Amino acid sequence: MSVDELDVRILREYQKDATASYGALAEALGEAPTTVFNRVKRMLSRGVIKAIVPLISDEALGLHATAWIQIGLDMDADCCKVAEELARNPRVVEVHEVAGEWDILAKVKAESNLGLHDLTRSLEVPGINRMSTIVAFKTVKENPGVELRG
Repeated sequence: MSVDELDVRILREYQKDATASYGALAEALGEAPTTVFNRVKRMLSRGVIKAIVPLISDEALGLHATAWIQIGLDMDADCCKVAEELARNPRVVEVHEVAGEWDILAKVKAESNLGLHDLTRSLEVPGINRMSTIVAFKTVKENPGVELRG
């Protein structure tokens, strides 16, 4: 689905603060509130905007550890099924099927390094034959938004 210049402008403003009212967005963009409302609803219905969710502080919830787990699979394992199984864990925040030395890359959040240890043990599902964990010492930037050109 393509987006036009106005859609891109709306998305830029919306990514800054999705709690802003349609009137406030319209004012910032110099557009009519009904135009902004209709555009946002259209982008939601077409999947351009997947969801409108709050950004919650991991630290405020006691999740002080972030890690990426590289996962290798048995030759006969179904990568899609393993990835879906991993995605069911609430501490797994991202799951990607990848090319290269590893088959799956998962981003996880936990309370501590000990929590990461326990979490990796809970991810041992059939088909996984090896894992390697990369622990973040400090998060400098973590932004769920995307750069919009246009």
